[in-house]
Amino acid sequence: MVISYILLFCLISQNVFGEDLHNRQNLQSILKEIDYLKERTLALEKQNKQLNEKIEKLENCCAEKTKEDDVRTANSGTLVNTTNTQNFALKSSSESTKEFSHRQTLTISKTSHLGQRTLGRRSPQSHVAFTAGVSSQNLNNLGDHQTIIFDNVITNIGNAYHPHTGIFTVPVKGAYVITLTMTVEPDQVQWLDLVVDGFVINFISAGQGSIHNYASTTKQWILDLVTGSEVWVWKTADLSEHRDLHGHMNTIISCFLLFQT
Repeated sequence: MVISYILLFCLISQNVFGEDLHNRQNLQSILKEIDYLKERTLALEKQNKQLNEKIEKLENCCAEKTKEDDVRTANSGTLVNTTNTQNFALKSSSESTKEFSHRQTLTISKTSHLGQRTLGRRSPQSHVAFTAGVSSQNLNNLGDHQTIIFDNVITNIGNAYHPHTGIFTVPVKGAYVITLTMTVEPDQVQWLDLVVDGFVINFISAGQGSIHNYASTTKQWILDLVTGSEVWVWKTADLSEHRDLHGHMNTIISCFLLFQT
C-alpha cells in the first residue's frame, strides 16, 4: 500500500514539474523572439533615419543647383547685353555717319520684312475663304477697267473680301485658289481680267456672238500672294460693242487659302 502511494506521488510530481518546465521553455522562447524583434525594429528605425537624411541632403543640393542655374542665366544675359552694347558703341564710333545710317536703314528694312513673314506664319487669321456673286440681273455698259462688284456674299471667312469695293485684301502670305465663273447674255461676248495690285494676271472670256443662249466660262488659278496685296476683277479694255455681263448669281467668284508660304 505504501509503495502504491509512493509511485502515485512520483507520477503526479513528474507531470506537474514536467509541464512547468515546458511552459518555462516556451516563455523563454517568446522572450527571445521579443528581444529579436526589438533589435530588428531599432535597426530599421536607424536605416529609416539615414534614408531621411540622404533625401534631405539631395533636396538641398537640388535647391542650390536651381539657384546657381538662375544666377548663371541672369549673369549670362547681363554679360551678353553688356557685350552687345560695347560692340555697338565701338562700331558707331568707327563708322562714318552716312555709312552707319545706310546700314541702319538696311537693318530696319530686313527686320521689318522678317517681322511681316513671321507675323504671317503665326497669324491666327490662317483660315481665309470667301464666295460672292453679282446679285443684279445684268451689269450693263461696263467701261474699260471697270471693277466688277460681287456684292452678294455667301461666305466670307476672315472678312478679307470687301463687297462694297469688290477687292480682296490678302491677310497672310500663302498660296490661294481663285475660281471665277462669268456668264454673258445671248449673242454677246465679254472679257474680264484677274488683277493683282494693278497688274493683269490672266483673262477669262465667254460668248461667241453667234450663240442664241447664255454662255458661261469658268477658270481657276493658284497664286502665291503676299500679305497686303489686293486682288480684284475688272472688264478688259477692248473695242467690243457688247459691254454687258449677266449677273443673277451666275457670275461668281470664290477664293480660299490653300496653305501659308
